[in-house]
Amino acid sequence: MGKAIECIYENNVLKPVGKVPFREGERIRITVEKKLPFDPIQLKKKPSSARISSLKDESWTSS
Repeated sequence: MGKAIECIYENNVLKPVGKVPFREGERIRITVEKKLPFDPIQLKKKPSSARISSLKDESWTSS
């Protein structure tokens, strides 16, 4: 059974943010995923190809 544990990478070491359910010296296998700096958005419905194309062509400016 897998368990996700959030860690911070500091000084060449992965450090868990909270307590971990392992015994000292216990061997475990980890899979690393880089966390996005934001949460992905959830769309209510799938956009059409035409809508995606129009967004690609739209020019974005900041005020």
